Amino acid sequence: MFPAQKKTGAAEATAKEIHVCHASTCRARGGEAVLCEIEELVASVDGGAGCSVSRSGCLGYCSQGPAVMVREESGSRSAEVHVRVRSLEASARVVESATGKRPSLDDAAAEGRLAALRSSRVRKQAASDSKWNAALNGLAEQAAKRPSARGELENLLESAGFAHEIYDSSWLDAVILSNSVGTKMPTSITNYSQWTVEEVTQVSKHSALFRLTSSDRKRGTPHPRGGGRMASPVTWHTTLLAEVGPNSEGPLPWVERDYTPVSCAREWDAGRCELLVKVYPDGAATGWLQRAAPSRIWLSKPARTLHVPGLVAEGGAAFNPASVLLLLAGTGVVALPQILAHRDPANLLGISTPRRSQLRVPIDMVLSCREDDVLLLSQIAQWCKDGGVLGLRRCTLLITPRRVHDAAAPFPDAPAAGVAEAERALRGIENARVVRSRVDSAIVAEAHGQMVQPCRYVVSGPGEYNAAVREMLARLVSNEDGITVLSA
Repeated sequence: MFPAQKKTGAAEATAKEIHVCHASTCRARGGEAVLCEIEELVASVDGGAGCSVSRSGCLGYCSQGPAVMVREESGSRSAEVHVRVRSLEASARVVESATGKRPSLDDAAAEGRLAALRSSRVRKQAASDSKWNAALNGLAEQAAKRPSARGELENLLESAGFAHEIYDSSWLDAVILSNSVGTKMPTSITNYSQWTVEEVTQVSKHSALFRLTSSDRKRGTPHPRGGGRMASPVTWHTTLLAEVGPNSEGPLPWVERDYTPVSCAREWDAGRCELLVKVYPDGAATGWLQRAAPSRIWLSKPARTLHVPGLVAEGGAAFNPASVLLLLAGTGVVALPQILAHRDPANLLGISTPRRSQLRVPIDMVLSCREDDVLLLSQIAQWCKDGGVLGLRRCTLLITPRRVHDAAAPFPDAPAAGVAEAERALRGIENARVVRSRVDSAIVAEAHGQMVQPCRYVVSGPGEYNAAVREMLARLVSNEDGITVLSA
């Protein structure tokens, strides 16, 4: 325990709440350990009286995690968000902001224990997600200093497909020395299977659709069932391994990225999958996909994203919504087909679910797209035509200008579905409209005002978009537990 420290000139603070993000991205970066650090630091300043610490759902700052929010009392619209809380010093700044008192960090033993805890929680979370490169990151260096870590290193390398190599002590010593297994790819990886790239279609100046097939029965299923167990309706994602060679994310010759398929669960079960991929010029994984044009790709077994019908992540506050408002941007649109599939589970999921789990409630959408990266336009038009039973009740498509510095698009010859194309595709569809605007508080307030309560608000897009929209919603929604934020 850290020793208590007297106030260092900061003004006395009123009672406050500290909320530590426990969405998947922040947990992968040590969110659980951040919670433990902050709890201990709060307790060290006068017992933490008047300051509560709890976990929260996604705060919308996925690219800057772990994220922490400090606010005064429950339901307060005034909040302060701390991002990149990646050190004990950063956690101490959060506590000082909440309590007005600076925790002492003079206890070297406690500091070392919390640093080890953070490393352990990050590794445990990565291993539970079958992200073997992330789980191994930094472990070779620990094994060089602490021989007891060698066994954990061996277990994770075995899961990553290097079962035979670990019995060669010289090979393992070389991994510990270099923190790299080189460029060799294994023939089998726990919880992964190989998929064949059948076709790649450029769908915009920045995005492409990958159509994949697999006959490997180890690919798993989005809805496990059997042994008397019924399938649980969920949305889901898969992890792709980009074979980039040696990299800074761990000792393995790949990096790991999550993708939500735009194809349905029944297609996965039949060995087919479609991934909508936005290519970033400086993206390690997407750059490799574009340059290497691989004929085969490793994908993980499907992993749960949200429970249905509550559309809530693990540990969140669940309820059966009377309506759903989707606020999406860019490739965050991939959440749309996954959610709509639960309106017709027998045909699109291949499972039988009770009617109460079929999302037979009004679903509206506000989708923001750049004019050179409008995605799923024809599908959106059809979902609008399907209406409120199987598709969308209302759709507002926001078209924003392309970024000037994005002139050198990865697919310059691809068709561009801009404003004119969007207006043509949605012409005559009464429940759809095209607006040349960025998302703003007036648009969000209008969409919110049309929803039946209680409503589930699902936000998915780039980090800046998520954070901005979540803040807009927080000024409108009485219960923030109704907001679900996904990184795209």
